[in-house]
Amino acid sequence: MSDSETQAADAELGLSNPSGKSLEHENVEVGEPKMRARDVDVFYGDKKAIDSVSIDIHTEFVTAFIGPSGCGKSTFLRALNRMNDTIPSAKVTGCIELDGEDIYASGMDVVQLRARVGMVFQKPNPFPKSIYENIAYGPKIHGLVESKTDLDEIVEKSLRRAGLWEEVKDRLEDSGTALSGGQQQRLCIARAIAVEPEVILMDEPCSALDPIATAKIEELIDELRGRYGIVIVTHSMQQAARVSQRTAFFHLGNMVEYGHTSDIFTNPREKRTQDYITGRYG
Repeated sequence: MSDSETQAADAELGLSNPSGKSLEHENVEVGEPKMRARDVDVFYGDKKAIDSVSIDIHTEFVTAFIGPSGCGKSTFLRALNRMNDTIPSAKVTGCIELDGEDIYASGMDVVQLRARVGMVFQKPNPFPKSIYENIAYGPKIHGLVESKTDLDEIVEKSLRRAGLWEEVKDRLEDSGTALSGGQQQRLCIARAIAVEPEVILMDEPCSALDPIATAKIEELIDELRGRYGIVIVTHSMQQAARVSQRTAFFHLGNMVEYGHTSDIFTNPREKRTQDYITGRYG
């Protein structure tokens, strides 16, 4: 593909910013992976849902998982903070490490793991509590605060990072469920941030939102990049192109291809990837 064709494809998918500089080739120094997965299989009973997936998750960039429905991307995402433990028939084999520590080791505190590796779900799920208590709940149960002043600071900082503070600062005692869908999702992101996670997993966080709310979530993801390892599952290839710097394509339980987002979308190595992004199946 020529340079002009590549630039045109980048522009169509949103891979270039208005200045024309490709977001893929920012001069970012990449450190050790925050998470490593090696030869991970996930079973539901006798059915293998994930087959030997290996991938690194870095803090320096957003990683997107794409692929058709039922391909295993959400199942693998849930394996990264042991959410599959809640399904009796589920079994995970292989190795997943967080900062070099096996998250499936017998001594791993799963509650602490899920504080370190937070999850934002497809449908916003604020607690039936006040906006303030939605944010304060996690820091309190994890013993992260010693005083009401500390708690107030965490609530404000988390809401600011989620881009929600100015919209709710005068109604912190209102119910979180009274917010709009987009605000609820940002509240859930603020709730995840409040316990100082290292990784944030997002399972189709915009699928229930309108375009304006979706744009705010995508801007937030970009602002959070570098502070946390971020993984997003999305059905929207355009969204993956806009928010991620690395993309993994899943199909029938396999991770078919992983690489720079622009390469996946404009110059994929595998025919199955090319067939998916060109709409031959999905």
